[in-house]
Parts: sequence; structure tokens; C-alpha cells
Amino acid sequence: MNGTFDPSEFPIGDYWRRYHRHIGIGAVVIFAIVVISSIFYQVDADSEGVLLRFGKYVKTTEPGLHAKLFWPIEEVHVVPVQMIQSLEFGFATITPGRVTRYARGTEEQAAIARMLTGDLNLAHVEWVVQYRIKDAYNYLFKIGGNTDSARAVNDTIRSVSEAVMRKLVGDASVDEVITIGRDQIASDAKLEIQEMLNKFNTGVEVVTVKLQSATPPDAVKDAFDEVNRAKQNKERVINEARGERNRQIPAARGKRDQAISEAEGYRERVVKTTTGRVNAFLAQLAEYEKAPEVTRTRLYLETMEEILSAVDSKIIIDESVRGLLPFLNIGADAAGSGTQKGGAR
Repeated sequence: MNGTFDPSEFPIGDYWRRYHRHIGIGAVVIFAIVVISSIFYQVDADSEGVLLRFGKYVKTTEPGLHAKLFWPIEEVHVVPVQMIQSLEFGFATITPGRVTRYARGTEEQAAIARMLTGDLNLAHVEWVVQYRIKDAYNYLFKIGGNTDSARAVNDTIRSVSEAVMRKLVGDASVDEVITIGRDQIASDAKLEIQEMLNKFNTGVEVVTVKLQSATPPDAVKDAFDEVNRAKQNKERVINEARGERNRQIPAARGKRDQAISEAEGYRERVVKTTTGRVNAFLAQLAEYEKAPEVTRTRLYLETMEEILSAVDSKIIIDESVRGLLPFLNIGADAAGSGTQKGGAR
């Protein structure tokens, strides 16, 4: 060889004549392997197989090992019907895990999340739609036509979800969107998204709709926080006033009940005492009517006994005595006057 290429040095025809039989056998073997491998197919436990014959739907096969005619007569599309898939709106997950990292701030994400509420306020709403494939045939052929069904269905779910969420947020106040109405909005969104997807025959079942975040836009967030703090202070003052009222009312009711009980007891005592006195007077009146003189004398004596028992010094003077008063030191103390109790001098 002198460094130049000479075709005569590579007798291709000789090689072909020598090995063409082996090459033919190898091609047949390879073709057989390809055909046999295309006859059998495996469907995973979380999937379904959609069998097509010349591009036309034949049937849906369950998980397991199956056989079909070789390609291109029949082909199968394996669809993961049990896998939960998620679509994120207004944000994007960068790193899922125990501490999940999210990406926010792009203009497209901000435009999706920016919504007008029913009371003409702006809210930044981020949410997640989780779904799974319920009907593999509809999923493959009703929306995307088997060319790019996954992207077509995802685009449909995105459009429907944005439309439904904007409608619900537009019917609610900003307070409902951010605080008290989040769960109700998510629940209503799930029902309405599912209803619209069923009308489109997407073959998709919405598993859950969750509001990831609902906050005021950054431009008015500080003012909104001030309003929320004022509302919280208002609620705190109201709750404290209600607590004080709840403490005072039972005490006042207790005092009222005590005063009523004491008044009722006093009334009972007065009524009973007065009734007793009336009964005693009536008894005396009956006795007096039977013997007026005797009763009059008895009453006089009992009255005098009651009066005189309360007097420290007593001087009894007979009616016939005259001129005795100047000799008696009536104003002096009974102990130093030398007079005696209960006697006549």
C-alpha cells in the first residue's frame, strides 16, 4: 500500500456471496423478535391499556399481561388512570419535600393569581387542582385526538380552572377570599370545574381543589394588614366587653334573686305575725263579748303589769292621801332617795 485508497482491495461482492445467507437469517430473526415483542404488552397495576386497530378504538384492557396483533395492525396506549396529577396556578413548585420551595414573581404567574373580588378589591389567589384520569378513551381521543392528549387535557383543565376561580372570587368579598370563605370557594370550585370538564368529555376526575395562598397584592398589603389589625382589635375589645358582661350579669342576677328571696321571707314573716295578732285580737274580742267587765279588768291588769315591769322605781299612793308630793324627791335617783320599791310610805 502506498497510502492511496484502492476499491479493489475491499471485495464487497465476495463478502456478500460468502455471508449473505447468514445476514438473511439474522434479519429474519431480528424481524421475528420485533414482531413477537410487539404482540405482547404489559399494563401496570395503576394503568389501563387502550387497544387500537388501524387507529380505531377496539377496547380497554385491565392491568396484566395481554396479547395483540403485531404493529402496525394493532397498537396500545397505556394510560396511568390511578396516578394523581397536579396543576399549579399562580406559583410553581421548585423542590418538593419536607420543606417545599416555590417559585413566584413571574409576570405570567402574577397575572394568573391577580383577581378582582366582588367588592372591587384586588386579591392574589394561588391554588392547586389535583386530578386523575377516569376514562382512558375520552382522555386520549375526545380532546387531543391522540396526538398530544396530555397537553390538550392539561390546557383544558387550566382554562376551565382559571375561568371558574375568577367567577367564584368575583362573586365573593375580599374578606371571604382571604379569610372566612376560602374552604367554601375551594369546594365550589371543585364542583364547577368537574361539571365543565364532564361537558367536554375530558375523561378526568377532579380529586381536590386547594387554595394555596390568598393575600392582598403587594402594593396594598401593608394597608390591608393595618385594616386587619384594626378589625382584630375591634373584635378583641368586643370580646372583652362581652366577657365582662358575662361576669357582671350572673352577679347582678344573684343579688337580684337574693333580694327577692329576702323580701319574700320578710313578707311571710310580716303576714304571719300580723295574722297571729289579728287572730289573738279576735279571740280577745270573743272573750270580751262574753264577759265585758271581766275581760276589761284582765286587759287592764295585763297592760299595767307589762308597763310597770319596765319601770325601775315605783311609788304607789292611795287616792285618799293629799299633799304628799312636796315631800317626795321624785327627781332623785331611786338608789339615793331612800324610797322603797313596791311599798307605800
